[in-house]
Amino acid sequence: MPLDPQTAVLLDSTTRNRSTGRMTVAGARIGILKYLELQGEPEPVAHVRDVTIPGPASALPARVHYPHGKPPYPCLVHFHGGGWVSGDPEIYDRPSRRLAKATGCAVITVGYRKAPENRFPAALDDCHAAVSWIAENATDLQIDSNCIGVSGDSAGGNLATATCLRVRDAGGPAISLQILIYPATDAACTTASHQTYAQGYGLESRTMRWNWAQYLGPHDPADPYASPLRARLDGLPPALVITAEYDPLRDEGELYAERLAMAGTTVTLTRYDGMIHAFYLAGRAFERTDTLYTQIGEVTRRHLLP
Repeated sequence: MPLDPQTAVLLDSTTRNRSTGRMTVAGARIGILKYLELQGEPEPVAHVRDVTIPGPASALPARVHYPHGKPPYPCLVHFHGGGWVSGDPEIYDRPSRRLAKATGCAVITVGYRKAPENRFPAALDDCHAAVSWIAENATDLQIDSNCIGVSGDSAGGNLATATCLRVRDAGGPAISLQILIYPATDAACTTASHQTYAQGYGLESRTMRWNWAQYLGPHDPADPYASPLRARLDGLPPALVITAEYDPLRDEGELYAERLAMAGTTVTLTRYDGMIHAFYLAGRAFERTDTLYTQIGEVTRRHLLP
């Protein structure tokens, strides 16, 4: 379908102001701040708590958003986007508030180590350690260790998929649900959507390739923990996979959903027609983002709430 009218307006504005210069780490970390202006007012939640998670190499900052209700709460551990290079729990504060309200879960957003200073598998190691620590400290966190899911958007969706693979293969707490919002699943970046929507639709294919280079460095891009589309996918938790029509990552996200289903996983796949990458972060700009949170809430309550 045609671009959503609100999407077209936003793209027109960002295209006029987009820099075409060389991509840099500093530029990426400044660039993600633009989404703060697109998130709307913070949703009220019952309580917000900052915690520190012992990581494999350093302490990891995390923020817990508690919904209204009585503990113990089901829990969603969210891994933020930002191309493995940028982003943190502070930038994701308002989306995580919305997620807690929509799902009835305690939402714990984890600040994992960033590339290129810390390349693959550092971020994955952190995410795996964080999920394990959260389950082990469920009583203090007021969560139900039997009702834990993972979620992530873009690069965070990649880390959510890889964390499920790592837990299956190396051990860890039971994960009851994975919510993958336009996930990056293959470092090859060769799908048709990478060609069709290579530029002019927000996230550009060249930017995604640059992000992968920062994350992987000399590491094998076909490693299944880096490119989950190349992994064995049996024995994984139920999944909600979200894609956007005008997104270079669309096809690899949909291929991943198809392969999960072929491996026996219960999968809900939804393509948001007319939308672009990162609309999860832009609630003030897109009415369709409200629909997205509603859908996430419905699926999460079905799998995680007693």
